Amino acid sequence: MKTTGTLAAILGLISSASAHYTFDKLLVNDKQVGGDNTYIRKHTNGYMPTKFKNAPSGSITPLDADFSCNKGATGAQQVISVKAGDKIGLRQAFGANGIQHPGPSQVYIAPVTNAKADKGSDWYKIHQSLICRQGSPESLRSNAWCSWDENNVWGVIPATIPNGQYLLRAEHIGLHGAHDGQAEFYYSCAQIEVTGNSATSIPGTSTKFPGGYQASDPAVNFSVWGRSTSYDVAPGPDVIPGGTIRGSASGAGGDKLQTVAGASSSAPDASSGGDSSSPAPSPSVSAPSSSAPAPSSSAPAASATVAPAPTPSAGPGNGSGKGKGKGKGKGNCTRSFPRRAAAVLAAEIDGAAGKQ
Repeated sequence: MKTTGTLAAILGLISSASAHYTFDKLLVNDKQVGGDNTYIRKHTNGYMPTKFKNAPSGSITPLDADFSCNKGATGAQQVISVKAGDKIGLRQAFGANGIQHPGPSQVYIAPVTNAKADKGSDWYKIHQSLICRQGSPESLRSNAWCSWDENNVWGVIPATIPNGQYLLRAEHIGLHGAHDGQAEFYYSCAQIEVTGNSATSIPGTSTKFPGGYQASDPAVNFSVWGRSTSYDVAPGPDVIPGGTIRGSASGAGGDKLQTVAGASSSAPDASSGGDSSSPAPSPSVSAPSSSAPAPSSSAPAASATVAPAPTPSAGPGNGSGKGKGKGKGKGNCTRSFPRRAAAVLAAEIDGAAGKQ
């Protein structure tokens, strides 16, 4: 029934309304290096999300110039030296210890001359995190996602990119309000320098921030409140050859990491090892049985070499964002912490029902 779907959406939004976050700590191979904002650019958006619709007061939209590294981001003190195969994570700030919004996470890099000062222009996706636990429509609203309850967004440095300095942009997209055009973007930028690689150019397709996402993209209008059990669209361009994809569109392959084919490298393949049993696997894990979803329709088309090798998933999700349970004003998170956020949403719901 539509009422049941709407109630599920309301309860889910109330429980997650306060789960806003940002990232200010850097992890290298799961160990923190430096302190707050030592290597990560500090911005002025606090823990508030970026949204296309009903952006919180003082925040921005994905069409604003600061969407690359967040509102008012300024250069960090230092640049961290990394190499191919290193697992780089951006950890939550303000004492947060777990992402509890359903949705994908992405890691992009932009080559720069001076990572402490430059803004970056061409952004390449090096990592995509999707669904790690195959299940029901209910689980798609929570722990089906690889990133659920993890305290950092991470990716693996590819061997297919040249040495040099980069901005590394880690992003999580909360889809709990996407059915109403209110997907939430959480992101920050780290300053890195890649060493030890022999590549002379970056393979694959780049995008721009702002510009990489549009309000009409299926990937950011996907409804988790309907009957879908898979996410068969993905935001932005394809992951570049040599980059990695965690999970799959439906989660059928479990929590595994695959390396995108299409570029030769002397570095170890991230998919050459064994199974991954932890929520945040090391780069040495095997490839899943299903491929990543197609990129959002507004993103630049990637070359044929970027396509992952595994057989595509046949999950039932359509990514249309028209699932049952579309209510009025859902997904409009507030600045408040749990009790106040729940109270605000409850008041909105009562008002919609004519009780105010």
